[in-house]
Amino acid sequence: MSTTRCRIAPSPSGFLHIGTAKTALYNWLFARSTGGTFILRLEDTDAERTDEAYVQAMCEGFKWLGIEWDEGPEFAGEPERGAYGPYRQSQRRELHRREALRLLDEGKAYKCFCSKEEIEAERQRALEEKRPPRYSGKCRNLSPQQVAAMGDRPYTVRFRVPEGETVVHDLIQGDVRFDNKEYDDFIILKANGDPIFHLAVVVDDGHMKITHVIRGDDHLTNAGRHVMLFHALGYPLPQFAHHPLVLDEQGRKYSKRLHGANVLDWRDDGYLPETLINYIILLGWTSEEEGREFFTLEELKHLFTLERLSKSAARFDRKKLDWLNGQHIRMLTPEKLRDRVVPVLEKHGFDCSGRSPEWLTRMAAICQEKIPTLNHIVEYTDFFFRDVAWYEEKAVNKHWRAPDAADRMRLIRGTMNAVADWTHDGIKAAYEQLTRDTGESLGKFVHPTRLALTGKSVGPGLFELAELLGKAECLTRMDRAIAYIGRLGEEQS
Repeated sequence: MSTTRCRIAPSPSGFLHIGTAKTALYNWLFARSTGGTFILRLEDTDAERTDEAYVQAMCEGFKWLGIEWDEGPEFAGEPERGAYGPYRQSQRRELHRREALRLLDEGKAYKCFCSKEEIEAERQRALEEKRPPRYSGKCRNLSPQQVAAMGDRPYTVRFRVPEGETVVHDLIQGDVRFDNKEYDDFIILKANGDPIFHLAVVVDDGHMKITHVIRGDDHLTNAGRHVMLFHALGYPLPQFAHHPLVLDEQGRKYSKRLHGANVLDWRDDGYLPETLINYIILLGWTSEEEGREFFTLEELKHLFTLERLSKSAARFDRKKLDWLNGQHIRMLTPEKLRDRVVPVLEKHGFDCSGRSPEWLTRMAAICQEKIPTLNHIVEYTDFFFRDVAWYEEKAVNKHWRAPDAADRMRLIRGTMNAVADWTHDGIKAAYEQLTRDTGESLGKFVHPTRLALTGKSVGPGLFELAELLGKAECLTRMDRAIAYIGRLGEEQS
């Protein structure tokens, strides 16, 4: 077993953002490709923004994608698992506080007694003088006697930024250098004893023995502080890999307000989790096989490497996502597609309980090459579950307003009535014979029949859907269509 240990540590203050899913996927695939361990840790120290409903939605999103964690918190009846818990940051507060006080005892941090008003006044002066707002270091060199004289006055704990330079050796960005003069002595422990993010994340990574920190490059500016803290705390330094953020189709950071920012939006829109996995991986990773874009999950577990991650941000491309979704739908067995689309139909009010599994499988199969999303199964098959209540106007104008339209439909009905072998092949053979007898193209009979049986101009193959509808139902619908055409003729006369 590999010693690789990597994690996703989202803040449950919102839904599972597609950018967070990307980071989780990279960590998960890296763990799987190296035989390592993938950890889910919830950074829920911000009590005002944390909501248990968001915890549920976030974990649900991971599970829908198929990203299962090896270690993580209790969720939906599943017990906490892993030897390095608890896996909620809020439950690790005493550990964070203890490590902050250790830095204080070792002289790597100090107590700051400056009030919020003093800090704000400093900030305002800096802004007026057009300087970066930074802490002045007023309390940095207080003597033990001066500190003791403060008595019970509230204080924060600030990290004593060392002199020199901090280098982040990044697997994607290369060596990133930070001049420590650019940092002020940042707070690591609030006056109420709560840890600041920078301390908590480093302590948790250190104690959970994280070997690789793979995260968005919006955290790159934090990495300098984190490397300083790793060194100060005496923890082994993990390897860092900061990947680009997800951009929307206009090249901007993918806003939480946009549809699709929530991973579960895509589930609701009828996309497969396999598709999202496939697409998200391409937003910053390329295969060694030039031009290849279609991957299964099992293939990615073997092919993924950090070396193939890009420095450049990728724009979201809906057309590519739709193409990939179609490809993944085609890859399903008809039985698996049936199991995916039946809940969609039932969600839209169609009762599938009266249909046999075999019939439902055949229904799914005749749509498999046509539907771009699972939700499209509704418009492609609704006519199986209800009578045709209307006909597409454009198709009616094209196929049923000609003077001979009713005669043509009666001819087709007679052909259908004469079919003894009501199967795809039997129906097709009858239509082909009709074209030979009349000298007209197959489309002259197929298109008006489809309109009569479904009310639409597009859908599954005519002979396949007619077989599934059954002969009696097809003849009934043909009769209704003929009557409808008759009414059209009366309106025109």
